[in-house]
Amino acid sequence: MYALDTNEARKADSTGSSIREMGKYAGKFLQAEDITASTGTKGIALTFEANGQKTRFSLYTKRANGETIMGFQALMAIMACLGLRNITPQQGTITFWDNDAKAEKTKQGTIFPELCNKPIGILLETEDYLNRDNEVRTRMVFAGAFQAVTELTASEILDRKTKPAQLEKMVAYLRHHPVKAAKGGSTPAPAKASGGSGFDDMDDDIPF
Repeated sequence: MYALDTNEARKADSTGSSIREMGKYAGKFLQAEDITASTGTKGIALTFEANGQKTRFSLYTKRANGETIMGFQALMAIMACLGLRNITPQQGTITFWDNDAKAEKTKQGTIFPELCNKPIGILLETEDYLNRDNEVRTRMVFAGAFQAVTELTASEILDRKTKPAQLEKMVAYLRHHPVKAAKGGSTPAPAKASGGSGFDDMDDDIPF
């Protein structure tokens, strides 16, 4: 005999709602939140959705002293694939998961709406990490971006290519990172194909 456990029943509904496999996904960003780490490092927390499944990852872009780091290249690749020259922070509503309430809640914060609700493709890898209880957990990490419709990567877009050639190589490069290779929350650099020349000189040569 079994008695209905409503909490477990709810969990069953949400099991398939998260992206858990590495690979190529075409979808859109639902949320882009401006974040700052305790060290002062700036970044953007992105919520991505593809075929009804979601994942969240953060790209840390600049240290407190203004020095750019790996996530900056990733953000530039995303902007190129979305055809965006600039993104401007605005005040808006942020949806977040409240661990205490075990439910999604909203708050006011700083967001980048230009990144959201537009078709984009991303590549995701998996990475193991240790949680506060020293247990191994797995999360999704950003590994590259491409234009959803054409499958062109950022460098191909900037070089005005018309046929995608890099994406297949980037997909083949995807891999799982075990705990010993995890970087304590930092996001790996995107594959070289998505971070090609052109990001340092975003000027009149940009094809959008």
